[in-house]
Amino acid sequence: MNESIRQAAQRILANMQYTFGSGGFTYLPAREPDFRHLDLGAYRRFQSDHETQRFRHLCDMEIAEITASPTTLVARTFIRCMASMHGTVVGEYYQVRPRMSRLLRLLLRGLVNGRWVDSPKFFFRTLKTKHCVGYTTELSNGHFLTTSNAQSAGNIESPPTIDSEFHPYGTPGRIVMERHFERLKALLQASPGLGPHRLSSEDELLESWRRMKRQKDAFRAAKQWVSQPELEKMSSGHPELAAAVYEEIRRQLSMGMGVESQAGD
Repeated sequence: MNESIRQAAQRILANMQYTFGSGGFTYLPAREPDFRHLDLGAYRRFQSDHETQRFRHLCDMEIAEITASPTTLVARTFIRCMASMHGTVVGEYYQVRPRMSRLLRLLLRGLVNGRWVDSPKFFFRTLKTKHCVGYTTELSNGHFLTTSNAQSAGNIESPPTIDSEFHPYGTPGRIVMERHFERLKALLQASPGLGPHRLSSEDELLESWRRMKRQKDAFRAAKQWVSQPELEKMSSGHPELAAAVYEEIRRQLSMGMGVESQAGD
């Protein structure tokens, strides 16, 4: 067994189980002074731009489990949430900024053993801060409609109850927002009797997030966490390696192997 494949499988499995198998997330109110390492001006511009579109600020939230994840390469971040005038659309903005110490360790390790996820190409692609914008509507049938420019999130399938559309990183927020309203209008026109769920408070938003999280968790568990096509998308053109990692994940699951913390990675 190639040790790097075993470790890659273990890390992917650990991340999937941590994210989708540990129950609900813990949402913590976020304060700008605690996030001075981020571009706070971009958060403020997002808010002011949406206020001109008659959105209102609902809350700023940090997800404790994402911050504390032992495998994350992302620096501590938070989500700014805005609700449309009638509460049918929630706009979200957050930044994905690399956690440099972990990235450097991965690069050095990759240069030594050639691991797929630790390559210099991966390292330099990850250096740039990503400005992520997304829009969500919960529907009266319990389904969700989402539109986002968080491109890599599209590597992971969504449940059939969550209709997701992902655009490339860097797609302007205005384009993403317009596209979401277009999709919502088309969906409602094609589905008589279907309507949007209206959110009017932070508590209602968090309950909506929890409902979506439960759908994602159930879907991931039913798929046994990750599929081979998803790994192929993650591997950036290395299908043979993705197949090997997939087989190793299946082996670990069949043996009931515990997934060790990757805190040192």
